[in-house]
Amino acid sequence: MAHKIAFIGLGAMGGGMASRLLASGAAVTVYNRTRSRGEALAEEGAVLADTPAEAANGADVVFLSLATSEVVEALLFGPDGVVGGLPQGAIVADMSTVAPDFATSLQARLAETGHRGVDACVLGNAQHAKDGELRFMIGGTADDVTALEPVLEPLAKEIVHLGAGGMGATAKLALNLLMGVQMQALAEAIVFGERAGLDRGVLIKLIAAGGYSSPMMKFKAGAMARRAFEKADFRLKLMRKDLGLVLAECQRLGVPMPTTATSYDWLTAATNAGLGEHDVAALLAFMETVSGLEHYPRPGEAAA
Repeated sequence: MAHKIAFIGLGAMGGGMASRLLASGAAVTVYNRTRSRGEALAEEGAVLADTPAEAANGADVVFLSLATSEVVEALLFGPDGVVGGLPQGAIVADMSTVAPDFATSLQARLAETGHRGVDACVLGNAQHAKDGELRFMIGGTADDVTALEPVLEPLAKEIVHLGAGGMGATAKLALNLLMGVQMQALAEAIVFGERAGLDRGVLIKLIAAGGYSSPMMKFKAGAMARRAFEKADFRLKLMRKDLGLVLAECQRLGVPMPTTATSYDWLTAATNAGLGEHDVAALLAFMETVSGLEHYPRPGEAAA
């Protein structure tokens, strides 16, 4: 039986996933607070809803791809929220990066309203979403994950059920932690090498080709080389938010996180310097400023 899907949140990742689902033949209704983001999907065959409740009306599965837990809360339970239109027994799959205890409390609240919930966190970028090459890390009951798998198949390269609710969110934070500290280390390596007399372009090529580099570091090294900061694949302020969630969870667990804490501080400083809406690769621009490399344009200056 074909599933009716609602997709809430049409940023780079959400929009890519919704487009992929449409291409697979699924019936998809979409909602975004900035309505214009759904217009291209409407041209692909999506129904463009005016409220989350309208999008969820009659849906078997609702996907959420949102920036913060506060937005998730508002669009699920607020006025004209998802639960107001969602049929009993339907699944809410939250792909947003949130705290594990928020994920578990969300699923408990959904159970009280007669719905099912999982934290279905993803690894990948916007292109992976469009190509159906995402990796899913899911927390929830085995029955709910099994019911969700056929809907995820057009999107997924891999689906891993990690256990109870909150485990998907925990895994996502652990992996985003690695991204955050790598971005800081990459920016520092480039600035150090250039200040010591190395050619930046040559150094970046050495980093990208070297055994020390991860696929993510190679990808972001290219973005730094092109100074591709304005079109954010992963906004700097959201990277800061995610490391803040890690530190809060580790404080609860009594786990020291010295490297993560330092990366969070630099992300905070870069956000306060006005770079929060830029890609996390803009950490390089912030490091240039504090390191005395003043001949590079600040993000936005070249375009201006």
